[in-house]
Amino acid sequence: MPLANTTFRSLTSEDASAHVGVGAVYIDIRTVPEYLDVHVPGSICLQYEFGPGFPVRARDCIPLEVPLILLDRPDVDMSFATASLRGKGFAVLGVVEDGLNAWARSHGTPASTEVYEGGSPPSGTLLDVGDPQAPAVEGATRLSIERLWNRAPEIAQPVVIVAGRGVRAAMAVGMLERAGKSPLFFWRAGRRKRA
Repeated sequence: MPLANTTFRSLTSEDASAHVGVGAVYIDIRTVPEYLDVHVPGSICLQYEFGPGFPVRARDCIPLEVPLILLDRPDVDMSFATASLRGKGFAVLGVVEDGLNAWARSHGTPASTEVYEGGSPPSGTLLDVGDPQAPAVEGATRLSIERLWNRAPEIAQPVVIVAGRGVRAAMAVGMLERAGKSPLFFWRAGRRKRA
């Protein structure tokens, strides 16, 4: 069995944008709060963690035929991050150094997702993607994050994503943005275990 390729190619913002224009997707490996605060529109939040969770989430939620472009995170070994995704079968085209700022210099203002904490949700379609510790909300559309990539166009807007821990809910933000859904809201109603 061949070893996973642990090298990665550095991409300019222009090269990365050209790849995205023909089907690749940006992968943002920063934390969920950083991503929600500001991100490349349509990028997928795949919060980095050492271990199997990071590449398994990608494999479960993003089709393997979609090429990936990682946005650099200075505190992460990008060779390891690249190799772990390649080890799950993804084609990782490269890494954009200082990716968020590089994208903003080329394309303008990045996206931001409004976060609501507690209380009642804003008006819109409540979407439950199975985020751990998210409460079960009456009337919410339940669609697992593993199925959202292909089903995102079906969701009526505006969309209110029901969040718990937030990792899967943040992935939903990028998938819905890619499907042209706007506005999007991230709602943490309060954490409790599902029945």
